Amino acid sequence: MSSKILSVQDSKSWRRQPKGGKRQEPPVGPEFRGLPNRAIITIVLSLVCFGLMAVYSSSANEALQSFQDSTVLLRRQAIAAMVGIFLMFTLSKQDYRKLHKYAWPLTGVALFFLVLTMIPHMSITAKGSSRWIALGPFQFQPSEMAKVACVILLSSGLSKYFWWNRQVISRIVVTLVIAAIVVKQPDLGTGLMVLGTLLALLYCQGANSMLLGSALVGGGALVWHHIQKTPYQMARIQSWLNPYSAPQKEGWNIIQSQLAIGSGGLFGVGFGRSLQKLYYLPVQHADFILAVIAEEFGFIGCLCLLGMFTLFAYYGFKTALEARTLFGRFLAIGITSQITLQALVNIMVTSGVLPVTGLTLPFISYGGTSLVVTLSMVGILLSISRDRGQLDEEEEFDLPEARAYR
Repeated sequence: MSSKILSVQDSKSWRRQPKGGKRQEPPVGPEFRGLPNRAIITIVLSLVCFGLMAVYSSSANEALQSFQDSTVLLRRQAIAAMVGIFLMFTLSKQDYRKLHKYAWPLTGVALFFLVLTMIPHMSITAKGSSRWIALGPFQFQPSEMAKVACVILLSSGLSKYFWWNRQVISRIVVTLVIAAIVVKQPDLGTGLMVLGTLLALLYCQGANSMLLGSALVGGGALVWHHIQKTPYQMARIQSWLNPYSAPQKEGWNIIQSQLAIGSGGLFGVGFGRSLQKLYYLPVQHADFILAVIAEEFGFIGCLCLLGMFTLFAYYGFKTALEARTLFGRFLAIGITSQITLQALVNIMVTSGVLPVTGLTLPFISYGGTSLVVTLSMVGILLSISRDRGQLDEEEEFDLPEARAYR
C-alpha cells in the first residue's frame, strides 16, 4: 500500500453522487463551516488585556526614566495587540487549507530573513544577540515568523505522507537548518521551541517512539556540547544550579525573580505596587513579567493565569481532535503545542525550575513581533475550529488504492 495519504475531503456531502452520475465540486469558501471557537477567543482576549495591564505596571518606571513618558511601552504593545487581533479575526475567516500551497514560500521568506541576521550590518544587535531586522522604522524578529512557517511546512507534509517519506524528510531537514540558524543568533530558547514542535508533530503522526527518544537524547547531547562551548550559557547553567554562587552576576536574575514571587504571598501586594520591578528585576516587562505578576497578584493571580493557559491548551487540542482534515489536525497540534510549551518554559524559568532561556510569556510579555505572530497563529487555529465534525474511516484515510476499488 502506498505511503502517501491524501488530505481529507472537505465534507461528507461531497462524497454523495447525484443521480446524473456527475461528482459535485466541494465547497471552497469558509461560509459552509460553523462559528469559531468562542472559548478560545474569550481566553485569548482576556490574556491580551491582562498582558497590557501587566506591561504597563512592569514598564512604567523604566519608560518614565528613559522616555519621560510612563505609557510609551504600553502604547507600543497596545498597537501590536490591535494589529494582532485584527489579523487573528481576519485569518479566522479564511480557509486554512489554502496554507498548503504557501508552506514552502513562507518558509523561504522566513529563511531569507534569518540568514540576514547572520550578515554584519544587516541586523540589529542587542545584548550580544543579532535577532532583529529593521524595515524602515519597524523592527521584527525573523525567528517568530520562522516558528509559524515551520509548523505550516511540517503539517502540510505530515498530512500527506508518512514521516519516513522523502517529502517529509526534506521538511525536517529545513526545520533543523532553521533551528540551527536561530541557535547561532544566539537564541537557544526559540531554537528549542522549533525542535520541540517538530518532535510533537512527529509523535502525533506515529513516528517510532524509540527513534524519537534516541533523537531527543542525541539532540540533548548536541545542545549540551553547544552550551559548554558558550561561556555565558554555561554560566547560566551554573547559576541555575547555585544562584548564590554569583549573586551579583549570573545568579541575579533567578534570585530577584524568586524574591518577587515570594513577596507576593497568597493575594499579592496590589496592582502597580511591586518593588522588585524598580530596577531589581531584569527585563521585568518581558522575560520576567510573571515575577511582577506574582508579586502584585500573589499565588491566586498566578493560579488564575496558569488556569487560562491550561484552558487554551485544552480547547486547542480539542480543536485538533475535531478538525475535518489531517492538515488541520496537525496544524492545530503544532500551534497549540508551540504556544503552551513556550508558556510552560517561561513559567518554569521564572520560578527557577529551568535555567534562564530568554523566552517570553505568550500574550503577556512585551514584544510586538511575538504578540502579532502569536495572535496570527490563534487566527489560524480559529479557522480550523470552524471546520469541525466527525469523519468516517473512508473519509479520513482516502488512499489511492481504496479509491480504485470504488
